[in-house]
Amino acid sequence: MKKSTNMVKYLIKRILTMIPMLFTVLIITWILANAMAINPLQGEVTGWDMQIYYDEMARLGLDQPLFIQFIKYIQDFFTGNWGESYSGKFEGWLVTDIIITVLPRTLEMIVLPIFIIPIIAVKLGSISAKNRKKKKDILVRSIAVIGAGFPSFWIAILLQFLIGRVLLETTYFQFDIDILNANNVELAANVPFPDIIPPQSSLLVMVMLFFLIIGGIYLIYRGNRLKKQAQPATKKYLFMLISGILICIVGIVPIMFFINTYGTKFRLLDSIIFNEPLYFWDTIGHLLLPGLAMTFISLAAITRQTRSSMLDVLNQDYIRTARAKGVPEKVIINKHALRNALLPTSNLIIGGTASALLGSLFIERIFDYPGFGDTFFTSIISGNISLINGCVMVATIILLSSNLIADVMYTIIDPRIIYT
Repeated sequence: MKKSTNMVKYLIKRILTMIPMLFTVLIITWILANAMAINPLQGEVTGWDMQIYYDEMARLGLDQPLFIQFIKYIQDFFTGNWGESYSGKFEGWLVTDIIITVLPRTLEMIVLPIFIIPIIAVKLGSISAKNRKKKKDILVRSIAVIGAGFPSFWIAILLQFLIGRVLLETTYFQFDIDILNANNVELAANVPFPDIIPPQSSLLVMVMLFFLIIGGIYLIYRGNRLKKQAQPATKKYLFMLISGILICIVGIVPIMFFINTYGTKFRLLDSIIFNEPLYFWDTIGHLLLPGLAMTFISLAAITRQTRSSMLDVLNQDYIRTARAKGVPEKVIINKHALRNALLPTSNLIIGGTASALLGSLFIERIFDYPGFGDTFFTSIISGNISLINGCVMVATIILLSSNLIADVMYTIIDPRIIYT
């Protein structure tokens, strides 16, 4: 219990230290975005009367002095008004609505790497360390070097060429897959997907309910543990179990109504919820190649880190003692060595997940995938200041949150770590 309390205090301190960092990023991003030598309306007002141009500048507040724009920007940011897009296919959209729309698309793209990369990389790293300087070790290290040596856009282009050209010609044009554009299926007009963007107040409530469900799950977990430790007359665990179940029900029911009204904005989930198999298989088909490209690229770093950590752990005294006692090698590797070796690797795995989410720009541009990275790139090219600021802040929040998650994972992997 004391460990949990110390962990909560530590997380609160970390969250408080994140606020000045977010504020600093907010200021620097605004300064750099406004220093760009691009007029965000220049490409949109060609042929307009100049009076219309000036009216549009006044409507967006771009005719005000810079310090007035900055004060209004800070005020609007903390009240949830991040401005609207000036140009592009999201012209006139609120920045928050754009991020709600495009961020789930990128999250769907990295689902495959998130689950596959740690499993494969940790397995390859442990195999390489166990067979040091043998054929398996040389093969794994060679794959890791290849993965680290080639840029992501080259791997993506190579996959496009192999699937879209080589495979097409070798099968005499029978295996035709349109890989150049993502989610381009033409369907009937009456698609039951809800296109309504949920209000910010509803999203805030859903986030709070989500954390409430997590709290309920934690109560159920603590109740089960207390049930195993408590005396038969002690009924505290029963109270915790019932409370956790009730809290989960209170949180799940409103979320289900919310999803039924607005959807999840995740195309795979919405395809299942609203019974659209054509959308589902189209999405799967266009996620495979980007997912494979990101998997191969991110595999190298985690494999090398796992191998290095495993080599250090296998040379420890307790490993030699276990071997001297006749403990099977498989038990030594999987139960004793791997868990200790995963401590430095866990930070790389979680950080790699955040990097995959934010570093998907090249992959999305090559596969013409309308996700977060592609939207961020387009906003920079067009000088869309409000959208640039919004994307940078979301990216900053994701990176800082990943560090917090890594700290929590440390205590799960190694219970000896205690935050004070």
